[in-house]
Amino acid sequence: MKIYANLHTHSTHSDGPYSPAELVRVAKAEGYGALAITDHDTATAYPELKKACDQEGMECIFGVEFSVREPKPYHILGFDFDPEYPEMKKYLADMAARQTDNTKNCFELAVKNGGIAGITWEEVLEYNRSIAWLCNNHVFNAMLAKGLVKQENYMAWFIENFEVQRGYFPPSCDFKPLPELIALIKAAGGFAIVAHPHRQLDDIDDLISLGISGLEVMHPDLTEDEKKRALDIALEKGLFIGGGSDHSGLCGGYYGSYPSEEELKRSCHYIPALSAGTSKEYFEELKTRRINR
Repeated sequence: MKIYANLHTHSTHSDGPYSPAELVRVAKAEGYGALAITDHDTATAYPELKKACDQEGMECIFGVEFSVREPKPYHILGFDFDPEYPEMKKYLADMAARQTDNTKNCFELAVKNGGIAGITWEEVLEYNRSIAWLCNNHVFNAMLAKGLVKQENYMAWFIENFEVQRGYFPPSCDFKPLPELIALIKAAGGFAIVAHPHRQLDDIDDLISLGISGLEVMHPDLTEDEKKRALDIALEKGLFIGGGSDHSGLCGGYYGSYPSEEELKRSCHYIPALSAGTSKEYFEELKTRRINR
């Protein structure tokens, strides 16, 4: 498959290191012709994405990556819906509050334990004042701006202060169960795709019955056998074919977080350029909602 569109990326509006405009420039330099920013449970990056893509001559589509825990864990990409649809707007606000509350609790614990120093939570908020959904990346970037940390120390800093600690605090609200989430995406005018369906391909018929419209195929989390099987399933069942680099690759933005090229290439973040995404044909099907095979 010749890759044209990267339809699974994250920006500074959730847990990605690049601003939307920076991500567009990186994606174009890598050779992509189209991009979606699918930030976690938040939709605030799209206006910046659309403006930057228009300036750079790239195509784009609106998207959000939603988390699901019931009936079991899934990540669902919702595309082309209206984030101002009242029930969706409220749900996105609840998700932003859930994440930010957890991050604040982890931040305060890290300050108490000595893992974070020289910055207050109010300074974190001020540095990220245009962001609704705050995670460890936003704390780190605020510290980076103050000269308190170095980019190559990010992974060690994250492991020390956030990786396990996130599970210490009960969430302020729950993720919607899968049937309710798919129904909400559709009610807001969009459609849903299963993100990185590693070890989940046996669930596809059940997911289709709930309203799933597509699958990610070329994603770093899938094995080569899973990619082939996911493509075969999508073609057989008339599903949209998505894909993207997520937190890996050049668009993932974490290459600078490793102290050496050897460590980077041994990490989960390294993938060959233009090895994740979907083709121009499949992107057009997804964008127009018309399957032409």
